[in-house]
Amino acid sequence: MDKYEQFKIEQDALLKALAENGPSENLMQRMQALYKDACLVIALGPCNAVERPPEAEVREYADEQDFAAYVETYVIAVQSGEMARIFNMEQWGRVAFEYEAVDVDGKLCPGVAVSWSNKIAFLAGGKDGSFDAQLDAMAGALAERLSARWYRWQVRLV
Repeated sequence: MDKYEQFKIEQDALLKALAENGPSENLMQRMQALYKDACLVIALGPCNAVERPPEAEVREYADEQDFAAYVETYVIAVQSGEMARIFNMEQWGRVAFEYEAVDVDGKLCPGVAVSWSNKIAFLAGGKDGSFDAQLDAMAGALAERLSARWYRWQVRLV
């Protein structure tokens, strides 16, 4: 059984217990533990602020060939923590922000994993309909600040 299948079984059991017995401190702790890896993952395209050689302009992705030019700039910007302010959401708890290589269409691109300490509140935000627009606005603001040509984001549970 792979990691996602195991996650899904545990999630179904917790949701069933929640429906049958209502919320409890123990159940919330178990849910928080289950969703410990839940985060927003943002992949970033090439950086407009750094000039690429003409032969590299045809590449749609920011990849290892671009590391010296600007992926390193992304890493430094992310590790400084300055961009984390874009993701401050008091009701979701403390934000953690770190560089991560992200697979996009089979290519490794520079990216960011953003997670909040209150996973339950973060995931519950998806029920009101504004979640996607809110996360897209955050990802877009990050991409704009880093001068990325494009960005893609997703919520990762496992």
